[in-house]
Amino acid sequence: MTEHLTTCPLCEVACGLRIEVEVGDVVKVRGDADHPVTRGFICPKGTALQGLHHDPDRLHNPLVRRDGQLVETTWEDALGVLKERLGPIIAEGGPDAVAWHLGTPLTHDFGTWIYGNMSLRLLGAKQVYTSATVDHMPMMTAAGLMFGARNTGSFSHAAADIDNTQLLVLIGCNALVSNATGITAPRGRLKAIQERGGRIIVVDPACNETAEMADLHLAVRPGGDAALFAAVTNVIFEEDLTRLDRLGEHLAGTQELRAAVSVFTPEAVSKRCGIEPEAIRELAREIATAPSAAIYGRVGAMTQEFGTLTVWFMYAIAAITGNLDRPGGMLWPLPAAAGHNTRGTPGRGEPFPSGRWHTQGGLPEVLGELPLGALADEILTDKSPVRALITMASNGARSAPDSARYEQALGKVELIVSVDHYLNETTRYADVILPPPSPLERDHYDVFYNQLTSGNHTRWNDAVLPQEPGSYSEHGILLELTAVLAGFGDTDRGVIDDILLSALVHDLVEEPGSVLAHLDPQDVLRELGDERGPERGLDLWLRAGAYGDHFGARPGGLTLAELKRHPHGIDLGPLQPRLPDVLRTPSGRVEVAPEPLVADLARVRDGLDDDPGDLVIVGRRQTRSLNSWLHNIPALMRGKDRCTLRIHPGDAASRGLADGATCTVTSDAGSVEAVVEITDTIRPGVVSLPHGWGHDGPGLQLSVAEQHPGANLNALTGPAGFDVPSGTAVFSGVQVQVQAVAR
Repeated sequence: MTEHLTTCPLCEVACGLRIEVEVGDVVKVRGDADHPVTRGFICPKGTALQGLHHDPDRLHNPLVRRDGQLVETTWEDALGVLKERLGPIIAEGGPDAVAWHLGTPLTHDFGTWIYGNMSLRLLGAKQVYTSATVDHMPMMTAAGLMFGARNTGSFSHAAADIDNTQLLVLIGCNALVSNATGITAPRGRLKAIQERGGRIIVVDPACNETAEMADLHLAVRPGGDAALFAAVTNVIFEEDLTRLDRLGEHLAGTQELRAAVSVFTPEAVSKRCGIEPEAIRELAREIATAPSAAIYGRVGAMTQEFGTLTVWFMYAIAAITGNLDRPGGMLWPLPAAAGHNTRGTPGRGEPFPSGRWHTQGGLPEVLGELPLGALADEILTDKSPVRALITMASNGARSAPDSARYEQALGKVELIVSVDHYLNETTRYADVILPPPSPLERDHYDVFYNQLTSGNHTRWNDAVLPQEPGSYSEHGILLELTAVLAGFGDTDRGVIDDILLSALVHDLVEEPGSVLAHLDPQDVLRELGDERGPERGLDLWLRAGAYGDHFGARPGGLTLAELKRHPHGIDLGPLQPRLPDVLRTPSGRVEVAPEPLVADLARVRDGLDDDPGDLVIVGRRQTRSLNSWLHNIPALMRGKDRCTLRIHPGDAASRGLADGATCTVTSDAGSVEAVVEITDTIRPGVVSLPHGWGHDGPGLQLSVAEQHPGANLNALTGPAGFDVPSGTAVFSGVQVQVQAVAR
């Protein structure tokens, strides 16, 4: 029996784990009490890593389509088919002939994260679609416009200082269920706020588990958050509650912000957001006068019609009340691996990247990505350049809006290559499936999520188990894809690894203001050694980062070798004020009134009196679920049916619905059947269905999930369109009709 320390790779919380292994079998998974951040906390998903690794449905060998059927084959054969089919497409159609759909799990693989972004740049890929535009792109857009950014891997998020704040406002966040970025082990940390005399306010259409323990719950109407917080901002200005003495010199656009929200009085927005005017005023006063206040918005705040504006107000309110860049308020993490706000010239940056190319339908690129909600239309349009689709760790047939149209697009595209563990609702359409290793068979380092945490910490973990003989890592698969798409032919894949590393080195050394500007790129490459693989790229980013040794210029600084000597990681200290050096805006100041966001307020103003319709639907998080890919783990599927349609008693009675009965839910996109759950925790006029379900149809290899198919929320989404500034699909607030089903 051996015990291994690792990090849970399933969500952004990144809990520390101890895993016991006996003769290659995972026999126990538990929280690591010595982890400096999570301190033994573990959720049911973490314990399910055992079931995920040993899942008999998980793919171990590639599949290729022959005579209409997916059949198991060797890696050599599968890669040969990849070259034979994909090579001519890229040769004839160029980079735009290949679309990429990249999923959330890739953010946990440091090799794909570091090298993949560079590979896409070198390939000239513009048809890039990721889970960001069905999740957190509004945060990246608002933060990028206000603080600076250059792509989706490099932006500056101001995190809520959970452990020191006296007032925490949660928008569209059920922290007790989702754990939420930066709120690991949430119950104890939230209770600590109240125990030190602080308060918690939850803004959400549902009185969820977190709202039940909060001091105040405001049941906002779906899609009304931006109007609500525009009015909060208005009250703060009108009642002279601003505290600009701390940050005034670092803020640009304060008067423009005041003018922009002048029409959003509490009375003007009350109908749209469903909150009484006096309650709006009290919320504004409490935020402005609290000893310290932090505002945290999660997926519920972002996947709505005005997601970017909601996050903008979250940051802007913190700025004008003096809660930005202060303990107890909102602070910027200082990640170990070269983050955007630790690179280049401190306090200065380039304009926010957006609109450099567009979809066939005219939707702009944002931070190097196109909206995932537009991918199906991009493929199905008559003049589409897209002939091949590469999906990596993504199940768009269940995670993308209007999933029926997404599946229609899968049926049209000439070639589909999927990198995935499972034969699921998306990969069943693939021509080639390349399975990556189990998460326990790869080394772990979180590059992306260390930019979002509420404390500075860095940790490396060796793989718990050896990779299966003859299999390919994600990095190895990336090199194979790069070889075909770049026309490298039979070039040694190690040489391609060297090319990507060289590009990474030149990118860091040659950017203006680089801490490595004094070095010759060739000297840096020699320092990184000749042992090929993704570790060299991570070592580069650590050594060029805020704590790094800068390749000898700062003796004793961090390197990957040094990090490996700390099995529990290194606690780099609490978040600290970082203005103005953290900024990467052209002005060198916090842009509290970015022009694209001020302009988008017109849509909010014009919709203040809109009829919301009889019923609208929202999604919800579940502790034992993660998007669409953990429903095949028996330990997570025990107990009663969790994929239910929650509906208020009054709405249920008016439709003749009984608890536990079956109903039909219909939108302009489609229709599903769901089990009714009557509860007064949901706001009248709103129904809720969890996302990621709908495991049905031919061609699946999901023996457990198929026994618990559930209802596919994204068969209903799509008609509500996009959050304009970010291109994020609107999932919350879609109008639906609900009817009883006679049995």
